[in-house]
Amino acid sequence: MSALNNELNYDVVLNRNAGRVTPALIEQLQSQLPADRLHLTESLLHSREVLQECVEKGSETIFAGGGDGTIVDVINGLHEFSEGTPPTVGVLRLGTGNALAYWLNSSTPVADLNKWQSPHSHSIIEANMIEAEDTLFPFAGLGMDAAVLNDYNRVKRAAKYRWYSPMMKGMPGYLWAGYLHTLPNHIKKPKYAVRITNAGRPAFAIGPTGSEVGEPIPTGGVLFEGMASTVTCATTPYYGYKMKMFPFATGRKGRFQLRVVTMTPLQIAQHIYSAWNGELRHPGLLDYYVDKVQVEFEETIPYQLGGEATGYRKEITFSLAKNPTKMVSFH
Repeated sequence: MSALNNELNYDVVLNRNAGRVTPALIEQLQSQLPADRLHLTESLLHSREVLQECVEKGSETIFAGGGDGTIVDVINGLHEFSEGTPPTVGVLRLGTGNALAYWLNSSTPVADLNKWQSPHSHSIIEANMIEAEDTLFPFAGLGMDAAVLNDYNRVKRAAKYRWYSPMMKGMPGYLWAGYLHTLPNHIKKPKYAVRITNAGRPAFAIGPTGSEVGEPIPTGGVLFEGMASTVTCATTPYYGYKMKMFPFATGRKGRFQLRVVTMTPLQIAQHIYSAWNGELRHPGLLDYYVDKVQVEFEETIPYQLGGEATGYRKEITFSLAKNPTKMVSFH
């Protein structure tokens, strides 16, 4: 790799704790990047301090390295510290789930930073985000999907310092947690009672090909009321590990995809391959184009945001963020 252009106004921020931010990668980037362009962060607080410094000095593009949680933190930090339009965000694929990285066609940090030098190898897109509780993110979920993530984190913690620890990370650990922990725990109670109300502009049910079906659902109308195993939403197709959970996420301008899963965990496990490819069509999958919804459960259930476990919620409102985030998309 040749030295990166020192005249370009950019910074690279890496989460030093990310599993794929290795000493070898750091050394490689240090040999190619100007010393004041590469930042290795140790914590969320440290990352926020670095991002604020980058904004204050006028950096136009921030390449962030880590998983989806790291990228979500960077997006929120840049929006918080910028008085006008935040810097463009580039995603270096260095985490585990990497939903945003796959969507933006990221490959390796070295290759991406090189391609960025050429205007013909990338474009700047405006990526819509969802907002809830003053936080921006590309996808979130309540119910079984968040429960799997909680179980995955427990599996990783239990395996720490043991010989099989590497096998409990990434996709193998996620599948282990889902099939051997979450699924058995949800056999007796596979669904939750939930009511979802349209709190924004008219919403639309989505048909199997992504087209709108039926009459628009007006403001204040009930989109769904009943039992569901998962309620999710997204503005991007991928969930994590390149799972195309939201095939209609970008199908309608000014809306995001809301997906209500009424299938049981066992049914989902039986259709995991087609669900992964975004090809699953099932009466137990209910999809909607919305821009603001209020979700109310009868009980407190697990919640995940951007692929990170975020505690438990009983009620939450999801809204399409007012301003999109500029991001680097590679060709």
